[in-house]
Amino acid sequence: MALRPGMNGEGAARGRGLVLVAEDDVKMRAVLSRFLSLQGYEVIEAADGREAISLARERAPDIVLLDIAMPGKNGLEVLKELVPEMPATGFIMVTGNEDEELARSCLQLGAFDYMPKPVDMDVLARTVKSRHLAQKPLVF
Repeated sequence: MALRPGMNGEGAARGRGLVLVAEDDVKMRAVLSRFLSLQGYEVIEAADGREAISLARERAPDIVLLDIAMPGKNGLEVLKELVPEMPATGFIMVTGNEDEELARSCLQLGAFDYMPKPVDMDVLARTVKSRHLAQKPLVF
């Protein structure tokens, strides 16, 4: 099996992909990263929007978990910049703001899903898994 950029042998062997967690809150980032790692994903982390863009371009993650309110560039700016470059990547927006208009905007800009904080880990696991499975070609 050929490894895609950003996927180590262990992740590929388990059929899991690479997830970028872009979150400026250190504790929240650590919780999300640990949880996704325990789900079998390879996880990379970014503390702000600029770092998220750089890591995404360098590692080509399968999924980006993207906080909206971050320093440098906010999540919406990151989304606008990366979606055209990475159409196969699933972007999941995370925010403490439960604004329906903001959620709609994120989805219109190309996000796969939108989650309020605190993140429900069961919902996160299902969402990431469903997006990851949707990216896989069907084999007959």
